Amino acid sequence: MLADKRARLVEQLAEIQDSIDFIDAKQRFYDNVISGATPYVSVLIPSAALAKESEEPGELKGAERK
Repeated sequence: MLADKRARLVEQLAEIQDSIDFIDAKQRFYDNVISGATPYVSVLIPSAALAKESEEPGELKGAERK
């Protein structure tokens, strides 16, 4: 009985560690984007709009705001 419980807990611990590792990787990515070490690329906003936005602050061209 204790061995079964221990085995389940070890499995849960592995799942939790995977989740923590994923969160840590995302945080590193966001930190690198903020610091400029990793360029920001969006699949939602066309690259041309991002380039234009960096030249002219304001609303993104071709992107609707709701």
